[in-house]
Amino acid sequence: MDNIFKRRRAALIDMDGVLYDSMPGHTLAWKRMMAGAGVDCDRDEFYLYEGMTGAATIDLLFRRAFGHGVTPEEAAALYAVKSRYFKEWGKAPAMPGASRMLAALKRGGLERVLVTGSGQASLLDSISHDYPGMFGAGMRVTAHDVTHGKPDPEPYLLGAGKAGVSPDDAIVIENAPLGVRAGKAAGCFTIAVTTGPIPRAEFEREGADMIFGSMTEFADFLEAQLREVIPATETLLPNGSRVIRTDRLRDTLRVFTASLHPDRIFLLTDENVEREWSQTMDVADVRLTLTPGEAAKSVEGASRVWQWLSDNGATRRSVLVNMGGGVVTDLGGFCASTFRRGIRFVNVPTTVLGAADAAIGGKTGIDFAGLKNEVGSFADAEAVMIDPAFFATLPDEERVSGFAEAVKMAILTDAELYGRLLDGDALTDGPLMDDAVAHAARAKEEIVRIDPKEKGLRRILNFGHTAGHAFEMRCAALGRPISHGMAVAHGIGYALRLSVALAGLPAEEAERYDDRILRRYFPPLPLPTQPDGSPEHRETEILVSLMARDKKNTAAGEAVFVLLASPGNPVTKNIPLGESIITETF
Repeated sequence: MDNIFKRRRAALIDMDGVLYDSMPGHTLAWKRMMAGAGVDCDRDEFYLYEGMTGAATIDLLFRRAFGHGVTPEEAAALYAVKSRYFKEWGKAPAMPGASRMLAALKRGGLERVLVTGSGQASLLDSISHDYPGMFGAGMRVTAHDVTHGKPDPEPYLLGAGKAGVSPDDAIVIENAPLGVRAGKAAGCFTIAVTTGPIPRAEFEREGADMIFGSMTEFADFLEAQLREVIPATETLLPNGSRVIRTDRLRDTLRVFTASLHPDRIFLLTDENVEREWSQTMDVADVRLTLTPGEAAKSVEGASRVWQWLSDNGATRRSVLVNMGGGVVTDLGGFCASTFRRGIRFVNVPTTVLGAADAAIGGKTGIDFAGLKNEVGSFADAEAVMIDPAFFATLPDEERVSGFAEAVKMAILTDAELYGRLLDGDALTDGPLMDDAVAHAARAKEEIVRIDPKEKGLRRILNFGHTAGHAFEMRCAALGRPISHGMAVAHGIGYALRLSVALAGLPAEEAERYDDRILRRYFPPLPLPTQPDGSPEHRETEILVSLMARDKKNTAAGEAVFVLLASPGNPVTKNIPLGESIITETF
């Protein structure tokens, strides 16, 4: 047959026996209620009536037993008894394979509508919790919405109308012969899944277009069909790169996550991003929104994310999308890498800093004991998606903060681009900023590919960070927090001054940086200073002690500094922290 995802636009989905393994409870409740009314029934025959309204089923059985039907009031009273018996049976378990089936339909772009003959409130109330994000607002047809239940085509005609498609553009997913009859009468392509004891021949007799022996088998089929229409991951990430630059983020994200064939997509973001970009987030099944700020990158923050993943049924087949700045991608990556020993994740950096640095390279982490990224892991995102549209919505201070990391990568790896950044104005020249961010992302990715665990080459990425982290932590401790980018920008200036003294960098290079980058874009550090502008003696002692605690250090009493012999020519040196040049350079 033709691929379902190429031919259809909506799926109309029954509930009992399809989404929930509820029919054993229903059949027991029906038999018990009817026996109390003096009607002898075989329990399994209720599988044949599944899909009819409760009132229609009661009327049919009374006519068979007594030769007359029931009034609407009598039917309602008897159905209330049946509902009480069903509730006593307990919560119906989700049908194995149903989540995968719904996820595949969603990834394939089919609108989903619940079409059930049930009016059972306990089951209907469970849908949003058990299958979050799978059915949009109003996308339900229940016993309360129809005049004629199945096998009349009315329920599925209403379902197609809610989806906004013609019946021949929809598929019906059923587990009962009467439901199949209703789907076919409505003009829909109708699929039967035999989750109960009804023989296959009954579904063939009703004209089912396809028949599957279980929901798991049907989910396998859908995922295989989805692979035919969704490009493979390798085609989306050419040449082994994990960085995807896109100006159609929603479509790119939908296609890429579908290519991973997840059972569920989780999305982690913060309030600022959600306010501006909520329209791109409907690719996810479940969303957690954080309060913006570094405080989220904590043990408590990680615990909250882990609990959210657990409560919403995340498995190792799930995918976590981290859409936000460095806090979101660091925290989300860390939680993904540790939950169930690792689930897959995708980073969508929304800041210049994230796109140029934080979201790339596989480093994840949270802050601990007052130290940044003290607890973390190496874990690669399946992809990093960069959409420059995010940058245009950022305030200048946010763009400047990320710009520092882009400057860092240019001065380390591309002297020509660094020269353009010195001579131009990246804050007003959008293409120049985009070039700088794109280069930073590509260069960092290549460095990390060569040295994923920071055994050699990757250490150059610490340029400006040994002093920068000390500046950042000290300012925070003084109650005068600064951005990471501002700290790095001043850290680069410090490293360049050290480079003049210890690596042979021409003094004019440090002066050019101070004049055209540091003083142009970044304010002075909010530290107590001496008359000449350098930090007070007590402050330099504190800054040196903070540099001594840097994670990159390899020997006690020494700090590892990345220095520059010339733009594009970095060198690494271990410098004893007791040397006067360390304090004089501040």
